Amino acid sequence: MYEYVVEMKGISKSFPGTKALDDVALQLKKGEIHALVGENGAGKSTLMNILTGQISMDIGEIFMEGKPVRFSSPKDALKKSIVLVPQELNLVPELSIAENIFLGNEILKIRLIDWKSTCKEAEKLLELLGVHVDVTQPVKKLSAAYQQLVSIARALAYSPKLLILDEPTAVLTKNEKENLFKSMRKLKENGTTMVFISHHLDEVMELTDRVTIMRDGHVVKVVNTNEITKDEMINLMAGKKVEKTKRIKRKVSDEIFFEVRNLTRKGEFEDISFHVKKGEILCVAGLVGAGRTEIFKCAFGITEKEPGGKIFIEGREVNIKSPIDAIKYGIGYVSEERRHDGITPNMSVMENMMLPSYGELKKYGLIDYEKAVSITNDYIQSFRIKTPSRDTLIKNLSGGNQQKVIVARWMAKGIKMLILDEPTRGIDVNAKGEIHQLIRELADKGVAVVVISSEIEEVLALADRIMVIQRGKIGGYINDVDMTTQEDVLKVAFQ
Repeated sequence: MYEYVVEMKGISKSFPGTKALDDVALQLKKGEIHALVGENGAGKSTLMNILTGQISMDIGEIFMEGKPVRFSSPKDALKKSIVLVPQELNLVPELSIAENIFLGNEILKIRLIDWKSTCKEAEKLLELLGVHVDVTQPVKKLSAAYQQLVSIARALAYSPKLLILDEPTAVLTKNEKENLFKSMRKLKENGTTMVFISHHLDEVMELTDRVTIMRDGHVVKVVNTNEITKDEMINLMAGKKVEKTKRIKRKVSDEIFFEVRNLTRKGEFEDISFHVKKGEILCVAGLVGAGRTEIFKCAFGITEKEPGGKIFIEGREVNIKSPIDAIKYGIGYVSEERRHDGITPNMSVMENMMLPSYGELKKYGLIDYEKAVSITNDYIQSFRIKTPSRDTLIKNLSGGNQQKVIVARWMAKGIKMLILDEPTRGIDVNAKGEIHQLIRELADKGVAVVVISSEIEEVLALADRIMVIQRGKIGGYINDVDMTTQEDVLKVAFQ
């Protein structure tokens, strides 16, 4: 009888300029929820990509139920009932929910798709996750949270023996998380093995049976979850003692840089008025789906505002019709969907960093390459960006380092205000502290900073002032953040 459902032995993998995995082992028992944790760049995703046939290993062996296997494509892994739910959504927006769930895994009747059964089974899978929606509607109509649950339902449609969940709770509300965890416990009872990858260590402690901790391409510890503390886990991940981000009381100018009056967009938010001062960190809190992102997409010119809404910069009314207009006025924007809207994956670190600044780097009609190199090198050093070189493709960097490049992009442009939407989503504890420090340094230089965050702990650590959005309206402000608790913020969000 085999001991492990899946066993990986001596796995090594190198990419140009970096060794991603070095002699890594992973053992997964039947019917366990196994956490895989580590800082960004520790090798977790590379290991799972090898297990699901998305990339090949240089050296190593994989066994499934005691028999050697080798996957040359994701299709090979699916045949063995190994299914990955990736961190980034990979649905087809124009197709219906039911079509997305059974895409590539269609229910057939006499060689034709049985649409009645498809819709019925899609509804059943979503019910397992506590979701009740019309499965014939296009998936693009759903919120990011519901799209994530559709991705999980699609994985469940394969009746997996091994289900890999990469940051599955990043966009979910508390209730949605609880429903997902209930479903995972049911799957566990039925013998499904799960790998749970998360930077939310409270969830790891609550949900999982065992933990594999990785650092710099190595496994540093495998332990029963009930035999380790959260702090011990963090220190093993970082290779040192990591201090939590502590709140720092800051003095903020009274000078208003950006002001919005009576901003409305039908179906998203209504009659929004607020301001941001120079050098202030305004944190925007509220429940997922409350309208926070929509407000700032509109303010940045990504979406169009209704007539009557006004925007002022340094007291002067301006007309922002597009992101190009916003950038001209000195405003930068870091999207919550970093990989979709933030980076250009197949460009280098330098190209991604310099993209908005090439216009100012022209010399005799040509880009001053030496100056671009010098600026990039300065930011790589000052922002402590871990990259083999400035010419490395940005897609090969960890999430935390990609985020630093995007922030550096706007600093190089010389912006006066920066909007950051979920700046530390999917980023490990150590990198999170570094991003928080960068945000404070920006504000200390006089940049007006807006941070939209679902993590109340992050909001309380960073904010000079908190604006809470509730169902498309401003629910209230919290000015004395020093005396504020998480419960205080939730009360305003739910009132």
